[in-house]
Amino acid sequence: MQWDIRRVRETGSTNEDAFFLGRAGAPAGIVCVADSQRCGRGRMDRSWFSPPGAGLYCSVLLRPALSLEQAGLLSFCAALAMSSAVRSAGLEAMIKWPNDIVYDGKKICGILSSCSGEDGRVSFTVIGAGLNLRAGSWPDEFRSRAAALEDYGVKADRDALLSSYLDELGSWVSTLEHEGFQPIRRALENRFALLARPVRVSGGQQAEGVAEGIGSNGELLLRLADGTLLPVTCGDVSVRGVNGYV
Repeated sequence: MQWDIRRVRETGSTNEDAFFLGRAGAPAGIVCVADSQRCGRGRMDRSWFSPPGAGLYCSVLLRPALSLEQAGLLSFCAALAMSSAVRSAGLEAMIKWPNDIVYDGKKICGILSSCSGEDGRVSFTVIGAGLNLRAGSWPDEFRSRAAALEDYGVKADRDALLSSYLDELGSWVSTLEHEGFQPIRRALENRFALLARPVRVSGGQQAEGVAEGIGSNGELLLRLADGTLLPVTCGDVSVRGVNGYV
């Protein structure tokens, strides 16, 4: 994949910029990068705070050969790619289902994808990522659940992180196109922050149980108290002992 990196000092949202380009027929490989965002968004329409110089804020336009049913799996590709980039900088980042990058129980990166399709196939997709590099890139009320690389003594170069992320992302998307989800699933479970942890799901499906792994379609596999294995396809996941969940 050849990347066309387009940088701006400030924008409303890199995801919106990339999506606009996708609808206009722009080719795959465009990467919208901003030093800050006024209206960055996360999962479930939450705000993503993007102050100047505090993070890596980027969105990638892709045109993968995938069905619309497979489109949701692309965010797992991005999670693997970003966790690899962070690890290359010296922090053993893990993945909290579905696609948060975490360390020491705190979120350091969020990923948000969207797509457009026709006749059951993906026309284009946009994958956005916001990685916290500098301390204090979020309001005080999020201090207990958010962190930045700098908090752990990692002073990473933003361009080097972006390059590593894009290389990994292209590789994992190609794997999904040609080999399906199973290689991605195996890699995810090797970096799965929830494995064997008691968790609670809210905001979509409502359940509590022990996380056992990731299913063949990307679902979270949750073992309930009665022994039932529940596949969770949407919702927020809280880990017992973290952020007030007891």
